Amino acid sequence: LNHIEPLAQYFLKGNYKGDLNKNNPLGSGGNVALAYSALLTDIWGGEYSALAPRQLKQTVANFAPQFNNSYQHDSQEFCSFLMDGLHEDLNRVKDKPYVEDVEAIGMADEKAAIESWRKHLLRHDSIIVDTCQGMHRSHLKCPKCGKESVKYDVYSTISLPLAEKKNDANIPLSECLNKFLSHEELDEDNTWYCSNCKENVRASKVISLWTTPDILIFHLKRFTFDTCKRRGGLVRSKVDDTVDFPIDGLDMSPYILGPTDDGAPPIYKLFGVSEHSGSTANSGHYTATVRNSKDGKWYHCNDSHVGSTFGEASITKGAYLLFYQRSKGQLKWGGMEKAMTKYKLDPKGAIAQDVDGFIEVKSKKKKTKKPVASLNGSVSGRRGKR
Repeated sequence: LNHIEPLAQYFLKGNYKGDLNKNNPLGSGGNVALAYSALLTDIWGGEYSALAPRQLKQTVANFAPQFNNSYQHDSQEFCSFLMDGLHEDLNRVKDKPYVEDVEAIGMADEKAAIESWRKHLLRHDSIIVDTCQGMHRSHLKCPKCGKESVKYDVYSTISLPLAEKKNDANIPLSECLNKFLSHEELDEDNTWYCSNCKENVRASKVISLWTTPDILIFHLKRFTFDTCKRRGGLVRSKVDDTVDFPIDGLDMSPYILGPTDDGAPPIYKLFGVSEHSGSTANSGHYTATVRNSKDGKWYHCNDSHVGSTFGEASITKGAYLLFYQRSKGQLKWGGMEKAMTKYKLDPKGAIAQDVDGFIEVKSKKKKTKKPVASLNGSVSGRRGKR
């Protein structure tokens, strides 16, 4: 995370101060952002050869109590909580309105995606949203009655299942992506409520990527839960297969349904890998291989020991989190800003305005003559165009 150039500069230049949201009940009162800023200042100040980030660790532990101990924790879980803490502390939305999910069945994909992202922005607007969040399309279908649901969900990490290993060869990252995007049937622990059948069902599900952000993080799902045959209960085990991932030139365009931009194409370069050695996520040892954002050279970080290396050295059976950055240009909100500009839409304007520029209004029963309430909660004295 320290080598995400736009995020690091945002803190080092003090730009975060104008966005600090100390009154957000979902944040930490700004403390996580302040602690992270202090750590970045020390890291890039050139004064120290090694740092123990105790203040940041304790601050995150106050925000997420599961980290308030000396145990080893899953780096993916910590990364997720840290990014979420930074987002809420820097959320530019001071008063979050209530919004409902967009049901996209029967809607054009582009219109549904834009409306979903605009609703997201009504509650979430930060440097993390700008650079680290994308959106995928989720299509569910009931196996009993055939009812379907399509929704657009926001992500900051893509958790990839490891594909089948063939002839003891390494697994290409592309096969993990194909498996992630393939049709699946939900298991008993992740059922979907069908409003037609009035029950939870094991629906079929297909995920498609709509956009990818400037900073793209992959989580390789190395840890699985199996039932212990002797004692019963769940046992967490680790998959040690090696995944081959590109150091430069990761082309995500074949996987993206939404619009792309020639000025900032979805081609990525690796800049960091979080590595795990050991049998479980809560034991063993974590290291990192990082491409320095200042000199462009690769370094291997093992506690207080840092040495020169090369990118290909990170392709091991311990690679756990992969951090990629768009190779050329920047695309705010993964391209959703340009999509809205195309239709001359205000990204943070009235949500009732559709992508054709019309205002959709929901009328009330005509018991008495009252103003009509629009979809964004404001009041209008006349009906908008349909």
